[in-house]
Amino acid sequence: MHSPSFSDPGLSPTDVAVESWPCCRVPQPSASQQEQQRLEAIAALDLDSSHGVPAFEEAIQLAARFVNAPVGWVSVVTATHETLKATYGLSVLGLGNELAKQRQLPLEAGLSACVLTCGEPVVVPDMAQLSALAQSDLVTTYGIAACCVVPLVTAQQQCIGTLAVVDVQPRSFSQRDVSFLAMAARWGMAEYERTLGAAATLGYTSSLGLEARSPTDTIRLGLISQLVQDLRSPLTAVLGMADMLSREIYGPLTKKQREYTDIVRRSSQTLMAQVAEILELGAACSEPGELVPTAVDITGLGEQVVATLTPMADKLAHTLTLTSEPGEHLWILDQRTVKQIFYHSLHSLIETASENSTIRLHTARKGSNLALTLWVSNPWMGDGLPPAVLRLVQALSAGQYLPNSQETSMASTPLQPTTQPIPSFRNGLGLVLSQSLARHHGGQMQLHGNAATGHRLVIGLPALKNVGIPSTMG
Repeated sequence: MHSPSFSDPGLSPTDVAVESWPCCRVPQPSASQQEQQRLEAIAALDLDSSHGVPAFEEAIQLAARFVNAPVGWVSVVTATHETLKATYGLSVLGLGNELAKQRQLPLEAGLSACVLTCGEPVVVPDMAQLSALAQSDLVTTYGIAACCVVPLVTAQQQCIGTLAVVDVQPRSFSQRDVSFLAMAARWGMAEYERTLGAAATLGYTSSLGLEARSPTDTIRLGLISQLVQDLRSPLTAVLGMADMLSREIYGPLTKKQREYTDIVRRSSQTLMAQVAEILELGAACSEPGELVPTAVDITGLGEQVVATLTPMADKLAHTLTLTSEPGEHLWILDQRTVKQIFYHSLHSLIETASENSTIRLHTARKGSNLALTLWVSNPWMGDGLPPAVLRLVQALSAGQYLPNSQETSMASTPLQPTTQPIPSFRNGLGLVLSQSLARHHGGQMQLHGNAATGHRLVIGLPALKNVGIPSTMG
């Protein structure tokens, strides 16, 4: 396990005590959706089992020692309970105490509810002074007097729990303390996901149909998967430290230092997003035959993808815009498949659009289907699609470059080009993949418009079978 190395240089003049933290913004999506997505993420990460998590154990030990807190834990939050996956110093609360035995708290009695709602850290210097906490079991039974709680967030930006440190005496927590706890939580989550990915490498390569390849290819691709996972821990540490430096927690920065720190932070965020997308693509390809109906906030999902791709667009002086038809936000879809379609189709337009273009994505209902419409606006060239994209989509629509229709697995269906020349560019495979994913979802990719009015790329996706959401929602 690769632990980050941290020093404690002492408080800087800007490292003031945090007496409270902003709480709480209105949660998006709805609370029920938020809970469903959280439980799905916990199950996917195998955190709904009873086993401990070494990465979380190391993270809470680092965190508690850094802020000099006697007790701490990392927990995941189920529908009714906060379950402790790693702990530090629980014996301080009394030998044989119930928290140490049960390793869980009722959700309403724990510290995670507000963090889940806010998505932000929560600091309470004296819990006895807050009526909502003064009579809780944490205070009356275990004698906890102060706490600092930060979100535990997955690579897909899903908050699944918290990292918390507590004290049996009232105390303050500094801005540096809060920042370090947040970084420790990010590192612990990234390390666990990396380890989980490494354990799944053999199963992953098998599910991709690699047994038909040579042993050398199988080993090579397995190592690539492992190396991508290994990138996450150092990137998390770099991103965390750059974030702390940019906020001048360790002292003021010169203009040039701030410029360099911002470059490191933005570059690290971009790399983290790219690593997440590589792993997401591998997961999408590993189980191509399974569609999981989920209530998807299509606007929220689009905003997430746009946020991921914005740094790349900024480098090319592009602007990304997302619009949605009013009242048509919630659809029953396979979220992972739709996210991949969003990502790879937008990525293709970013790569091929002329400089200073606005790349537009609009979501709307077309009959019973969801329609994703993409095009590019340019102040000199007007509206339409880049020529390379237009030619490739025309070739795809004409059936000149399609997966073998007799196979259902994207992983085992090599593309079958005809003898006609097919337009190509570096990310052309992103559009080919988007078409395959749309077909896999029961939809299709089409061109609308003409040369005079400008072409649009329209991806139609049918809603899947209802999963307990009212049918009027798509």
